[in-house]
Amino acid sequence: MMVAFMACGGGDDEDDNVKKPDYIAANEELEMPDANETTLSIKANCKWTLYPEVDWLSVDPASGENNGKVTITASPNKTGARRSGTIYMRNEAGTLENKVVVSQKAAPENSFVPEPGENPLPG
Repeated sequence: MMVAFMACGGGDDEDDNVKKPDYIAANEELEMPDANETTLSIKANCKWTLYPEVDWLSVDPASGENNGKVTITASPNKTGARRSGTIYMRNEAGTLENKVVVSQKAAPENSFVPEPGENPLPG
C-alpha cells in the first residue's frame, strides 16, 4: 500500500490567519503485480485529480476532495518486458503537482492472463 499526501494550504491550525506553504508529497515509486490493483491513500484539504499518463493504468475515483482512497489497477503486461508509467496528482488550481512512477513486470512467457472483465475460461 502506498500513501500520498497533498495539502493546499490553510487549515484548522492555531492561527488560521497564517497560510501554510502548499506542498505535495507522495511515495515516488510503486511496483504493481501483473493485472492487479492496489490502494492509494490521499490526505488533502482541497480538491485533487489523478492523471495516469499511460492507458494500462486506471484510477478510481480519478478525483476527490480532502482525504480519500483510490484504487489503482494495472492491466496485464503482455509486452514481454518490464514497463513503467506515471500517475500525476494535481490540485484543483493546477498549481501543485507530484507524481508516482508505477512499474510492472512482464507476464511470464506462455502464460494466459485475462484482461479485466474477460472470461478466463475459453469457450
